[in-house]
Amino acid sequence: MKKLSILAILLLVLAPASAMAGMTAASDMDLSDVSGQTGIVISMNMAVTATGFAWGDDDGFAGYPDAGWVVLRDITMPTIALSGVTIDAGTTGGSSRVQIGTGGNIITGDMRIGAIVIGSTSTAATPSIGEVVITGIGIGFGNILIGGH
Repeated sequence: MKKLSILAILLLVLAPASAMAGMTAASDMDLSDVSGQTGIVISMNMAVTATGFAWGDDDGFAGYPDAGWVVLRDITMPTIALSGVTIDAGTTGGSSRVQIGTGGNIITGDMRIGAIVIGSTSTAATPSIGEVVITGIGIGFGNILIGGH
């Protein structure tokens, strides 16, 4: 058993040296075809929906003393699309920053609230007083710089 332990230790010590024996330096000609870029690029799409949002006032107001609710139903939000978002880091004059580049609008599309209900509970079944649609939404952030102060 002792001989087996010594053999295992020797193999662990010699294995890294034998792995490096096959390594050779790359020539300038080999490296001339290699290119690279630093930083990170992120791309994704996200759809956001909600079945409802409710706001309630439990003590009413003068003439309407009972609780009342405003309920928004069938909510569709604009698409959040991250395409080619870059993250880079740099330093100038002793000040370091991380820059997040959004490259244009990251939130685009339309927003719709399918029903607006006013009732006595957050699940009121009273008829809707209408809907709201906002079209052509475009929100972008340009470059975001993050650093200490």
